[in-house]
Amino acid sequence: MIKYQQLIGDLKQGRILPLYLFFGEEEFLIQEALDLIVKKVVDPGTRDFNFNIVYCRDTGASGIVNLAQTLPLMSERRLVIAKEIDVFKAADLEELSLYLKEPSPSTCLVMVSNQGKFEKKAVLSAVEAHGAVTRFYPLLDREMVPWIGDWAKTRGLSIQRDAAHYLWQTLGNDLQKIGNELQKVEIFIKDRKNIAFDDVKAVVGDFREYTSFDLAAAVAQKNREKAFLVLHRLLQEGEQPLGLLGSVAWNFRRLLQAKVMEQAGAGHDEIMKKLRVIFHQSGQFKEQMKAFSLEELRTVFPVMLSADRALKSSGLGSRLIMDRMILELCGLSVNG
Repeated sequence: MIKYQQLIGDLKQGRILPLYLFFGEEEFLIQEALDLIVKKVVDPGTRDFNFNIVYCRDTGASGIVNLAQTLPLMSERRLVIAKEIDVFKAADLEELSLYLKEPSPSTCLVMVSNQGKFEKKAVLSAVEAHGAVTRFYPLLDREMVPWIGDWAKTRGLSIQRDAAHYLWQTLGNDLQKIGNELQKVEIFIKDRKNIAFDDVKAVVGDFREYTSFDLAAAVAQKNREKAFLVLHRLLQEGEQPLGLLGSVAWNFRRLLQAKVMEQAGAGHDEIMKKLRVIFHQSGQFKEQMKAFSLEELRTVFPVMLSADRALKSSGLGSRLIMDRMILELCGLSVNG
């Protein structure tokens, strides 16, 4: 299995393999890789003869094999993209596997699944023997700003770091939305090659919708800047402080359970299953586990209890109480 970054690098250099299997929930990145393969493999002049996109539920394994075995016309290669490969049952997989073991050197066959896992071992092993398997994970927070910079670079542009950071903070981790807004920014700057903070601010504005789970995640990652941003936005939108505190406390209880299980020898997959962490959040949850030691996690609850009491009985403003709590939680540093 090769990582997304290596795959993109190989494709850009024209290293095209006869077989690919792409799976994962980050559809935008999958489409980005597919677009690059089309650009490298398909001659626009013979596109109608040498390029097929099919859905496995409609075409079936025999149809895909027939397309893949068809010789290209007036071109070195043909490209077949087969989507929803995960719908195939045993009979289809067996028929497909026969082709995968001896793929045509003049065809690039790309199989795609938008499921988080792909467990068809016969397909995996055959593709890895003659091609490449890539799992497309949702990007982590720390990967977002570099990804935005890379997006700009592929279009011959550069983007200032504060502009990329603002774009991410405003739009979140939705790559499709970020890509759409960057295209608008590209039009806005006309002939300029550098995207500045003011360009992004002028085009994108400030419209991200946050939830209490975003607040809990930011605090659990000790990202004070983002935690304040999310908290203040939610308070402005009328969210109740006690409800927000409850979400933060719930997430920390899960982190404490996870840390205890980890110290008892449980593996990452076992922890995610036991705590029912949904797949697309598992990477973020793992990062949160790294941010706090077990000893630190045991100290967060008195901090939150104090904030809970203050919200219910103190004359202090709720925003001040929540700000103080975030400062304490994000600033915790206890060896353990």
